[in-house]
Amino acid sequence: MTITDAQTSVNLKKLGYSKSAISWFTFRRSIIGGVLFGLFATTESYAQGRGIIAAFPNQTQRALIVHGLANNAALSLFYGDKTANIVSPSGYMVYRVMPILALVAAIWAMSVTTKMLRGQEENGRWELLLCGPFGSGQATLKSILGIGSTLLGSFLVFALTLALITSKGAFSLTLGGSLYYALSIIFAAFIGLAIGAITSQLAATRRSAMLYAAVAIIVLFTLRSVANTINGLAWLKNLTPFGWIDKLRPFYYAQPIWLLPLGLFGLICITGAVFLSARRDLGQSLILDKNSAKPRFSLLGSQLGFDFRLLRNVLFGWLFGGVAFATLIASIDKTVAKTLTGSGGGKGRLIKTFSNLTGNPDSKIEIAYLSAAGFFIITLLLIMAANYLSSLRDEETSGRLDNLISGTLSRGYWLYARLALVLGAALSITFIANVVIWALASAQGISVSFSSLVFGGLNILGPLLLLLGAGVLIYGLVPRFLSIAMYAIIAWSFTIDIISSALKLSAGFTNTSLLHYVSLVPAANPDWRTFTLISLIGLAGILLGAIAFDRRDLQSE
Repeated sequence: MTITDAQTSVNLKKLGYSKSAISWFTFRRSIIGGVLFGLFATTESYAQGRGIIAAFPNQTQRALIVHGLANNAALSLFYGDKTANIVSPSGYMVYRVMPILALVAAIWAMSVTTKMLRGQEENGRWELLLCGPFGSGQATLKSILGIGSTLLGSFLVFALTLALITSKGAFSLTLGGSLYYALSIIFAAFIGLAIGAITSQLAATRRSAMLYAAVAIIVLFTLRSVANTINGLAWLKNLTPFGWIDKLRPFYYAQPIWLLPLGLFGLICITGAVFLSARRDLGQSLILDKNSAKPRFSLLGSQLGFDFRLLRNVLFGWLFGGVAFATLIASIDKTVAKTLTGSGGGKGRLIKTFSNLTGNPDSKIEIAYLSAAGFFIITLLLIMAANYLSSLRDEETSGRLDNLISGTLSRGYWLYARLALVLGAALSITFIANVVIWALASAQGISVSFSSLVFGGLNILGPLLLLLGAGVLIYGLVPRFLSIAMYAIIAWSFTIDIISSALKLSAGFTNTSLLHYVSLVPAANPDWRTFTLISLIGLAGILLGAIAFDRRDLQSE
């Protein structure tokens, strides 16, 4: 070793650079999200298992609804394998939440992976990581190991917390069963990590990498849903990781052999990602962007027009997703209502339980289920708002904001234009989705007032404004915590809402949930007084946050 090499080695050690530096850096950047996901998955799982016991205390009552649930093709799109032992609380928990948690886990891990790989490279930070003794392939592998450590931490939080809170009582789970159930869902996150790693090598930007990965995840999940829905296509489950996860069957006829193809699929993708990373130039990708394009100057005459042109594809994607969910819910309204009203002796309790979701226990089952579409819409809008504000933070940390405000454009105008755009998108999504719901309900002979559904449904924008107000205030004061805080608020809201549907909580808890302020029309009448109050609070938060943002320095990560 030369003197120069020895000095470099000493300097790297002084800077804390070691063989585990990249893995440790990645782990530190992602572990908070991992812990939050573990706690969220625990709460969702416990609420479903405890909720079925509260609604139907004994197996005889629970058995009355099994036939209707298992044979409803529409429910199989999102719920688990209809061969599950739904009569037991643990089997019902797996049936209700395992597929959705697996999808959420995959998307979360994919988002983290693309951020730490292609996102770091796109922003120029990857070059700093490569200043040490590692090549690009080694750095990619060590970053993946760091994310893998986060998945391990999330798994331990999930499994141990679930085993602890279910150790006693009617809904009790063994430690081994909890570990296997949590492992099944974390393997879905591992699949998301692997897909995100490979698309980070294919795409030139993080946005494109997330798009490619999201399409792949949705296609794989759709194959699993089709296999569950159409008996003749059940073999499709053997072709998708989400089908393999279904076949793991925690708590009933467990088949851990399906962990092997899951692990093999992930390892193949990760190996491919490392191989491609080591053999391409920094900043390059397998799918290249166009080097030239015809100039188009439309919408560039104003900041709002420029923002819309920049983000229109993303916003139209959210619009399509919202309308698609609304169409799915509304189109199967009659089918679900028939299933629920034919659930034998459990009919009355089941309908009452379902109607309670809308806040109006006396509503007809057709109206109650139709109103559930509003729940999906507000869910999508809240996630869209959190994602949108996170993109503002990314624009600041990447330095792109400096280019916009270096001229005559003020910070405040830039922020208000972006907020106007997301509010306009939310309004459009809500209005169009409600029109589609009304049209499909009318086509099925369900009598629903156009004004109460389409215009009354706009009350869900109140909680959205409240979330935006909190987000902008955090962005103005402590921008580093923006993404974590936004998703923590959303997760808390859903946690409280789910627990309150099974257990009686005090008003002090329920009032902290954004979903508490949503009136699901047409089953419930909008509370415009509450809407006005929370909207004003949200607008005040936006104003104060904008003032704080205007006065603070721009901050990198």
